[in-house]
Amino acid sequence: MICVSVQEKSFGDCRAILESCEMAELRADLCRLSVEEVERLVEIRPNLIATCRIANSSEAFAREQLAGAIRRGARYVDIEIEAPDEHLEYVRTLAREYGCWLIVSFHDFEGTPSLDELKGIARLCRTKGADLVKIVTTAWNISDAARTMRLYDLQADGALFEGAAAAERPQLVAFSMGEAGKFTRLLCLKLGAPYTYVSAGASNATASGQYTREEMERLLSAENYPFEGFREFRRTTVAVPCSKSVAQRAVLAAALAAGESRLANYAPCNDIVGAVEVIRGMGCRIASDGTTLHIEGVGAERLGRCTKIETGESGLLTRLLTPLASHISALNGGAPVEISGHGSILKRNLHEAVAALREAGVHCSAREEGYLPFRIEGGITRREISFSGRESSQTVSGFLMTLPLLQDATVLTVTEPSSIPYLELTLRTLTRFGVRLNREAFYDGVCGGTPSKIVFSVPGRQEYRPSDVFLEADWSSAAYFAVAGAVASSLGRTEGITLRNMRLDSLQADEKILDILRSCGADVSVAPADASARGDMPGDLQNISVTATGRRLKAFEVDATHCPDLFPILAVLAAHCDGTSHGCGVRASRWGGAEPYRGCRTSDAEGEQSGRNDLCRVPDAGGADRHPGRRDVRYGRAVAWRRCPFAQRPPDCHEPDRRRVVHAGAGAAGRREVHRQVVSFVPRSARPAGVAGRADGISVPAERTLSVRRSAETMNGPDD
Repeated sequence: MICVSVQEKSFGDCRAILESCEMAELRADLCRLSVEEVERLVEIRPNLIATCRIANSSEAFAREQLAGAIRRGARYVDIEIEAPDEHLEYVRTLAREYGCWLIVSFHDFEGTPSLDELKGIARLCRTKGADLVKIVTTAWNISDAARTMRLYDLQADGALFEGAAAAERPQLVAFSMGEAGKFTRLLCLKLGAPYTYVSAGASNATASGQYTREEMERLLSAENYPFEGFREFRRTTVAVPCSKSVAQRAVLAAALAAGESRLANYAPCNDIVGAVEVIRGMGCRIASDGTTLHIEGVGAERLGRCTKIETGESGLLTRLLTPLASHISALNGGAPVEISGHGSILKRNLHEAVAALREAGVHCSAREEGYLPFRIEGGITRREISFSGRESSQTVSGFLMTLPLLQDATVLTVTEPSSIPYLELTLRTLTRFGVRLNREAFYDGVCGGTPSKIVFSVPGRQEYRPSDVFLEADWSSAAYFAVAGAVASSLGRTEGITLRNMRLDSLQADEKILDILRSCGADVSVAPADASARGDMPGDLQNISVTATGRRLKAFEVDATHCPDLFPILAVLAAHCDGTSHGCGVRASRWGGAEPYRGCRTSDAEGEQSGRNDLCRVPDAGGADRHPGRRDVRYGRAVAWRRCPFAQRPPDCHEPDRRRVVHAGAGAAGRREVHRQVVSFVPRSARPAGVAGRADGISVPAERTLSVRRSAETMNGPDD
C-alpha cells in the first residue's frame, strides 16, 4: 500500500490530499494544525498514521496532537525511539485503549549502522511496545541499502525477534533514505513491508529519496512490472483481529476463575477494553505483553464488593453482566448493583433482559422501562426459569455463565432460541473454564431445523478454573478481507489475500463466507499456520488464501439466516459477480423494511421439512434425517457432515427459488399473504457515470448496481 506523507500548512490542502489517497501519514509537527483540525482530518481518513516529532515541536504539543488523533480513530500512531519514557508511556497507553497500532520508529540521517546494531534497534523498538517497527537509515552506497534490507530476511526467519512467538512479532517497515537507497522504498513492498512512504508531489517531500505518489503508482502498475516474480508482493497477508464475541466471554470467565488465565491473540477494541475495565473494577489484576492478556481472576466469591458496573456501549457485555449483577448483589447481602453505560447503549431497549431477570425472581428497576441504567437487587431465587430467546441469545448466554455459581441446580428453558451458533460459543467458553451443564433441544415436527426450545440443566456450586485460551480471529472482519482479495484478484489488481491464524472449527456463523466465495468461483486454499503463532495455546490454526487470478466471479445464492452480519459485504461481492445473485434470511428489522416470515414449513420434491428458516434437512422414506443428494464440500475436500448439538444445517444448501413456503399448520383451510424479503443483486450492462467505488482500499469499477425486491406471495395455510 502507498502511504502519502502530508506536511501541508493549511487544513484545506491537507484535506484535499487525504480525500484522494488510501493511506496517509499526517506530520502534525510540520503541518502545525489545531487539535480540532487534526481530529477532523482523521475522521476523513481513519487509515492514517499520526506523527508529531518532538525534535520539531514540544512534548506537550506532540502529546496533545497525537491524543486527539488517537481518540478520533487513527489507525496508527508513530513515536520516535528516543522519545522520553513518560511521553511514550502516555501515548502507548492511550493507543492500547482505543485500538490504535503503535509504531516505534528509528531514523539515522547520517548513515547506516551495522547489522547487529540494526537488530538491536529493532528489538528495542519491540520492548517499547511497538506493533510495527520502523527503521529508516541513510544509504551512501548499495551496501548500506542492502544491509537495511537484510532485516526482512531476519524477520522472515524469525531471527529478528528471537524468542517471540509469531503472533507477538511486530510488523516491519525498513528502507533507506537518499538517492542510493531510493530503490529500497519500492523493494520493501516485495520483501514484506505493509506500506511504503511517498510524497504528495515533487515539492512536498518529507525526506530525501522519496518517490512522488504518481511515480510510485506508475512503478507498481502491471504495465511496468508484468513479471510474476516481482508481482508476488501484491498478495496481501492479513492478521485478522480477534473476535470480540469470543474475547468478551473469555475475559468474563477469566475473572470468575481464581488464578491466572492467559488470553492469546488479544487485540483491543472498545468492546473488549470495556470488558477488561469491568473486571479490573471487580478487583482483577490485568497485564499485557503485546498480544497476550494475563488476567488474575478473583473468583466468584469475591465479587461482592462491586456495586457499580459500567459497560460502555456494548450490548453483549451488558446482557452478559445483568444476571451476574444479581449474583453479586446476593453475595453482598442484597445490596443494589447498578449497571450503566454511555452513548448508543442508553438508547437501546433491553426489555428482554429485564423480563428475564424478573422471571428468575430478581428485582430489577430502570430509569425508564427497558433502558439503562438498571438497579438490580437480590439474587436469582427460582430454580426453574423460562423465557423467550427470540430477541436475543445474549441474555441466555448471561444466564448460562451465572447459573453454575448458584448453590442449587437450575433448569433454564429457552423458547424460540435465536443465534444458536453464539449459544454454542458460550458453551465452548464454559467448557474451557471447567464449567459443565446439560442441554436438550426440542423440535416441532421433524427434527433437524431450528429447535423450538432448548432446556439447560445447570448443576450448582461449580467453580470456574483458570485457562489458557487462544482468542480466535473474527470471521465477520475476515469476510471483508476475503471478499476484497477475491474481487481485486478477479480484476487483475492483486494476486489475492492470505488470512493468517484462522480457525476452521470456529462456531462463528460468518465462516460461511468461504463457502460462498467457492460458489462464486474463487479459489480458497488452506495451509497449517506456523505453530509458533499459537504457542502453547489450544486449537489448530490455518492460513487461508483467497484468489480468483483474473477469473470473473459468478452469481451466488445464499441464506443468511444465521449470518446476517455478512449481508453488507455480500452486497459488495454480488456487485462484482456476473449474473443475478439472490439472498434471503436477513431480518429486515436489521437492514430496513418489514420483518421477514418466520416459523415456516418448507417442501420440495424429496420431502417436507419443518423448522424456522431452515430449509435444508428433509426426512427420507423411513423418517430419518438426511441431506438429499449432496456432500458438504469445504476447503477443498469432501468431509462428513457432523450434526452440531442444535442440529444446524450445513452451509450452502438453501435453494429458495425451487421451494415453496407453507405455514406450519398446512392442511387447514384458509389462505394467508406472506411477505418475505427477497434480495436480488442485478448487474447492469453498462457502466454508470461517476467515480469508481472502493472496497477495503481496493478500487473497483462501478459496473454494477444492487436492487432490493420485496415479493408478496399468496400461500395456502391458516391465518395466525
